[in-house]
Order: sequence, then structure tokens, then C-alpha cells
Amino acid sequence: MPQSDLIVLKRPWHANFTDTNHLGRAYIAEPHKFDSVLTRVFTASRISYNPLTAMTKGAGREMSIASSEWEWELMGASERPLVVIENIESSLARPGFARTEFRIKLDEDWFKPGDVIVPEDKTYPMRVQRAPISDGNGFIYYVVLQTDDPQKFLPPAYLAPGQMFTKFFSNYEEASDQAGSTTYAMPWKLRNQLSTYKKEYSVTGDAANQALVVGLMDADGKIHNDYRWIKYAEAEYWIQWYRELERAKWYQRRANYVLGANGRPVRTGPGIQEQLERSHVHYYTRLTEKLLREYLLDIFFGRVDMANRSIKVFTGEYGMLAFHQAMMNSSAPFLTLDTHYISSVGSTTANSQSLAFGAQFVKYRGPNGIEVELIHNPIYDDRAINYKIHPELLVPEESMRFTFLDFGGRGIESNIKHVSKEGGMKLGYVSGLHTPTGPNKGGMMSNSIDAYTMVVMDQCGVHIDDVTRCGELILSSQA
Repeated sequence: MPQSDLIVLKRPWHANFTDTNHLGRAYIAEPHKFDSVLTRVFTASRISYNPLTAMTKGAGREMSIASSEWEWELMGASERPLVVIENIESSLARPGFARTEFRIKLDEDWFKPGDVIVPEDKTYPMRVQRAPISDGNGFIYYVVLQTDDPQKFLPPAYLAPGQMFTKFFSNYEEASDQAGSTTYAMPWKLRNQLSTYKKEYSVTGDAANQALVVGLMDADGKIHNDYRWIKYAEAEYWIQWYRELERAKWYQRRANYVLGANGRPVRTGPGIQEQLERSHVHYYTRLTEKLLREYLLDIFFGRVDMANRSIKVFTGEYGMLAFHQAMMNSSAPFLTLDTHYISSVGSTTANSQSLAFGAQFVKYRGPNGIEVELIHNPIYDDRAINYKIHPELLVPEESMRFTFLDFGGRGIESNIKHVSKEGGMKLGYVSGLHTPTGPNKGGMMSNSIDAYTMVVMDQCGVHIDDVTRCGELILSSQA
């Protein structure tokens, strides 16, 4: 919590195991109750603090699997340009001059005789005359320019390695027994894996029923008026548990070779940010509407129908401010003093003409069907995990990170889903002389300690079907 003149008492932190000494040192255990309520620094519902969980599991975008891994196939485009591997006609100053045949070495044997292929300049169509011949790391095609002009030739620069040729169509003579090629996209197989999470807390029998000075408010804002430590322990436990799972969804890294205490590997799956490292990642210094528009068109252009270009962007508070300012700067010539920005408000003063000014941009509707909805991600604002501070604003730089997620579809058909293992969520108690329901009165014990421990485990992860429909804008100082 920030420094404040209003703070008159700071209680010491501790972790995992609670006994009466902890409560005494924190000055929250006394023999009598007082009429007050302990409100957390930031009390919020689990869902509002965990927006990704809300958008996936909370919205029905989830799937349950029986194993710890899952695979899926992603189909690419059925057409692509072929690439020049080597210039095997370097001795020709005018390739194709006088409608003569010349050779092009490309990376695949896709084209058949009769296919018309074209370089970057579409005024140089050329017809494939023979079946390709395998040659080392590529295939040699024999082609002629499709022209009646005997003086025309292909500029030699188009035969340099890295140049590209695309099939446009196929042309044949009368009574031909040949026909054009058909290309098929073969799917890629991708694999992801779950992570295993566990968390516990322990409470002694004396601490469990210890009266507290204050009532306690849980993650949902509910006040527990029985003033027992156990209510705070449970509330705090679940707040941290769901927060940790949300952090994992964003920041977990894939690993298979780290060994745990029993010698078995601690296998973890990738979070959102690692999965997006091979998507559309761009570093920026100043957010503008032009940058946003061009970035999104790069994601959608030629790939996503204009009627389905709606995307969610997760960012921190200062990212929201940067987004608002970018929209303000771009829309300034069009803004008018209407009820969107200036409105009448009730007043308790003698002035009956009180006005309120202000509004905030949280959506962007761009050209060609682009629509962006801003979602606040408190994880990006969390100073407990984001240590890199902006030198001028003195807030975490992560607060200005923009993560674009195209959920696309509903429920299990969504592009992004929460994945859990069947039966992977487990909860249990290790009881000694004290149990979750009170003192042990002759029941079975796991140990002789006057305490009990609660342990929760979950096996889950996050799935992105097609990362190319997503991306990130990251402040350039993070590069």
C-alpha cells in the first residue's frame, strides 16, 4: 500500500502456517470483539480481478480433457507464392527475349505445364512449358513469357534468390490433353500442455477460533461477523489462489525438464504472452489511432472477413489512458459539445445549472470492419509482480502493454479457451487434533498436531487455436 499519513498501524506479514503468536504480533487477536470491519486495500470479486478467467471459463469458453496434453491441427492457406532458390540464368541479360524459353529454380514442385505464374510485376505473366525437374534443394521450371511482343523480356532482378512467383491460372491450346495444378494446404499439428498448481494453508486449533478485533471482508465484499481468524484465512486463501491462476494464464512458461522434490519433472504449459511471441508483436513509443489502425489491418488483412473483425484488447490503467488520449487526438476535429461530453448534474448548491464534463474512450471502430473493445487487466498494474517502472510516470511499464485477443466463436468453438483436466480440480484436508469443522473428537487423524491443513490442486492451462489472429503492442523500452 502507498505511504499515507492516515496509516497508524502496520501489521506484519506471514505466510502459510498461522498460530496465536502471529495473531498477537499483528494486534488482531484479543479476548473481546469490537464493532469494526477490516476492509482490504483492494477488495474486489474474483472475476473482476481475473478478466481472462472471466472471458474464458466464466463465459463458457472451456474444454475438459483426460490427459495432460492436447493437440490440434491448424490449416494454412491453400495457395502461396513459390520462392526463387537460385538464379540459374545469371548469364542471360534478357531472359525470355523473343519468346525464348528460360529457367526458374523454385522451392516446390507445385506448378504443372500450362500454369501461368507471375512475379511481383503482374505485366510479366509466364507459362510453365514442362514438368519441373528436381535439382538439389529446389525444382527447375522451364517457362516462356506470355506475350506477342518479341522485344519483351523479364528483368533479371526477378530471378534473384528470394523473389516470388504465384500461379494465377492455367491456359491451354485447343484439344489439349493437359490440365492445371491444384494445391492443397496440409495442416500443422500443434501441441500444448497443462500445468499443475497446488496451494495450502494451515491453522492451529487455538488460532481457528481466536476472537479478532475486527470483522473481515472476503473477496466478494461479504462481511463475516463471527470474528474468527479462520474466516480471514479462507477468504485470503481463495483471493490469492485465483489471482495466482490468473497470473499463470498470462505469464507461465513452457518447461519439461525442471525436477521436483521427488525427482519427477515439473511440467508447465505456456501462458498467453509466451504463446503470442510468434504472433503479431510490435513495439511502440507513442500510441496513436493510426498505429492502432495499421497494426490491426496487418492482423486481419486478407485473412479475416470484414464482418468478423472484432477483437478484445487487455491493458492496464495507463494503457487505458493512452488509448483514450489516442482516440481524443484523432477525434478532436469531430467532437462537439454535446451530451456525450457535457451533461447536466443535480446540484445541492444554489446553482441549478451545474454541469459535468468528461467521457472515456473504451472502444474503437476502425475502417474495414475493425472493432476493438478495451478490457482492464489488473495483472498488468500489479506492482507486486511488475518491477520495471516507467521513469516519468512512475507506474509499471507493463500497465501500458496491449494484448489483442481474438476470441472468435462461442463456447468450445472459441479461438481462446480455458483447458482443464478431467477431475484435475481437487480439494482436501489433512487433519490432526483439529479439523475444518472443529476439534477432533475421536476421529481419524493424519498427524498429532493440534492443527489442520487445507490443500487445493488444479491442472489447467490456456489454449489459443490460431495465434496469428492475436498480438501485442509493447512499450518500446521493454524491447
